[in-house]
Amino acid sequence: MEELNLDEMRSQIAILKDKVDKQDIVNDKLMHRVINTRTNDIKRKMWVAVVCGLFTIAISPWAFHHNLGLSWLFVIVTDIFMVYCMSMEFYYKRMISDRALMNASVLEVAQRMSHFKTCYKRYTLINIFVLLPIWVIWLLVEVYFHFSDNMEAFWSYAIGLGVGIVIGGIVGLRLFFRIIDNANQVIKEINE
Repeated sequence: MEELNLDEMRSQIAILKDKVDKQDIVNDKLMHRVINTRTNDIKRKMWVAVVCGLFTIAISPWAFHHNLGLSWLFVIVTDIFMVYCMSMEFYYKRMISDRALMNASVLEVAQRMSHFKTCYKRYTLINIFVLLPIWVIWLLVEVYFHFSDNMEAFWSYAIGLGVGIVIGGIVGLRLFFRIIDNANQVIKEINE
C-alpha cells in the first residue's frame, strides 16, 4: 500500500515538474517577445538618427559651402562628425541585436541592456556637451567672418541656424529619451 502511494506521489511530482517546466518555457518566450518588441523600437529610433546623418552628409556641401560660403574644411569635419555618429549608432545597435539577445538568458539580457543604456548615455552626453558646442562655435565663427561686412545678414543667418539647431536638438533629445525609456522598460520587465 505504501509503495502504491509512493509511486502515485512520484508520478504527481513528475506531472507537476513537467507543468512548471512548460510554464518557465512560456514565461521565457513571453519575456523574449517583450524584449524583442522594445529593442525593435530602440533600433527604429537609431535608424532615424542614421537617416538624419546621411541626409546631413548629402546636404552639407550645398548648405554650408555653396549656400553660406563656409570653408570646405568645415564641411569635411561636419561630414566626419556625422560618420562618427552613424558608426556609433551601428555599434550600439549591434549591442542589442536579435542574435545577441535571443540566445541570452534573461539575466544576461538585463545586464546587456543596462550596459547599453550606460554607454549610450555617455556617448550622447559627450556629443551634447563636447562635440556639439565646438561645432556650433566653429559654425558661428565661420558665418561671422563670411558676413562680417554685413551684420544684418550675419544675424539673420545666425538666428536661422540657431532655430535649426534648437529644432534638431529637440528631435535628437526626444529620440534619446525614447531609446533610454525603452531600455529602462526592458530592465524593469526583467526585474519584475
